[in-house]
Amino acid sequence: MTQELSASPPAGSSPTGGSAERDKLMTTELVPEQILPKVMTTFGLTAAYVFIICWITGSSVLAGGGWTAIPMWVLGILTFLVPAGMAVVELGNLWPGQGGVYIWATRTMGETWGFIGGYLSWVPVILNAASSPAIVLQLLLLAFHTELGLTTSIILQLVILWTVIGLALAKLSASQKIMNVVFVVYGALTLTIFIAGLLFAVNNGSATPFSWAEATIPNFAVAGFLYGTVLLYLLGVETPYNMGAEFLSVRKSGPKMILWGSAALVAIYLLTTLGTIMALPVGEIDPVTGIIGMLDVAGFPGLMEICAVVLAFIVIVALMTYQVAYSRLIFVSGLERHLPRIFTHLNPRTRNPVSAILIQGVISSLILVGLYSQSSMANVTVYLQGGLSTVWLISGFFFLFPVIIARRKYADRYANEQFWRIPGGMAGVWTAVVVGTLGTIGGIYYSFVTPWIDVPSSTWMTWVGLISLGMFALGLIVYIFGRRSAHKTSQEDALAHLAVFDLGTDDAKDSAR
Repeated sequence: MTQELSASPPAGSSPTGGSAERDKLMTTELVPEQILPKVMTTFGLTAAYVFIICWITGSSVLAGGGWTAIPMWVLGILTFLVPAGMAVVELGNLWPGQGGVYIWATRTMGETWGFIGGYLSWVPVILNAASSPAIVLQLLLLAFHTELGLTTSIILQLVILWTVIGLALAKLSASQKIMNVVFVVYGALTLTIFIAGLLFAVNNGSATPFSWAEATIPNFAVAGFLYGTVLLYLLGVETPYNMGAEFLSVRKSGPKMILWGSAALVAIYLLTTLGTIMALPVGEIDPVTGIIGMLDVAGFPGLMEICAVVLAFIVIVALMTYQVAYSRLIFVSGLERHLPRIFTHLNPRTRNPVSAILIQGVISSLILVGLYSQSSMANVTVYLQGGLSTVWLISGFFFLFPVIIARRKYADRYANEQFWRIPGGMAGVWTAVVVGTLGTIGGIYYSFVTPWIDVPSSTWMTWVGLISLGMFALGLIVYIFGRRSAHKTSQEDALAHLAVFDLGTDDAKDSAR
């Protein structure tokens, strides 16, 4: 049936006077709800949440810090993951639309800040897609005990990246099925790494000598860089809400996704870090493949090779999830006329924003070729992650501060509607925001100032600074030229092609699930 685009105020709001104008639906709150199928179940969202946030190779980097990595994980969870999780659940329940942080920042801080927040939240997909094919390749090289030349390596990384892009172009319901299955495999791999490390320690003693002081007290003087690293691997809490219009139920599934997904996230990181520390001395832990390399010592013959291939596939699925979730922000920017109309193009069969996914792939390919031709594969991977951490952490302010503003600006909705919110009233909100803000500032500092690998501080800051500045420059170009181009077309013309979408049989089935 033909979709008619109609607006209505949020449930529970009072459509009178200033409130009616304030609550007038944004295009991105209106259109996706009516043309995109709702297919994301609670389990599927939990799997997506883990794939988006949990880069298990981060445990290799953290394990390189020895036992002090454990209290750093705990500190990062308490000072960032918990307050960020509570903030996004509250905002996601208040505005359960497509675009997540873009909507939240726009509703509370204005349209320009909404674009900035959305852009900073989107940039990580470009940097991650440029660096993660190298991780896949390094895992496969480990599995098959071989090496490659630079040119061949870059070509294979591009093949991996565009294979991911191809998978991301499938229907969201099909992508969700893949996520669900591989999520279970992820759990099995985690247990394999931990149990292998534990058995090795029981039989031979811990390869990294155990110290109660190191294992319980964060040591910023010696390993401050680990805090910035921890926060990088906890970023992305807000990302699933980019697909808010595709949740079966945001208010029911959102809190469960954050709770169960965070529990799975913590278990994966802690268990794989512990397993690696127990099996390998700190000096022998590779910052990318260490969590798999430890199985060469702690596992039976062939286990490392099998798990390396399995983890390579998991990273591919995680990259696919990234492409799917982040493409929604480009789609939203097109709807709100920050980008030309072409970026609102949906494939009629899959309902995926094809142009958005393809442009992400093109930009990541250019970065990949440009940077990996300048330095070693392992080093550039970590440089990109440092730049990613610095830029992405700044986006956290756009879902922390809006909670305070929303409580004041939308007090009537809080009084009239029932949804999950940060407990403890304004005292609870301020506590979460202050703790989260301090954690974020600390993460930015340690991501930029302290090297994550064995390079001079000046080299580290140069690479991370240039990568970060490049991303900010790209954002400025997108804002100026994208806005100018998009405004040549009226909002009515920009939406005309979306207003005639027919809901086919397959989409009707997806929506009914």
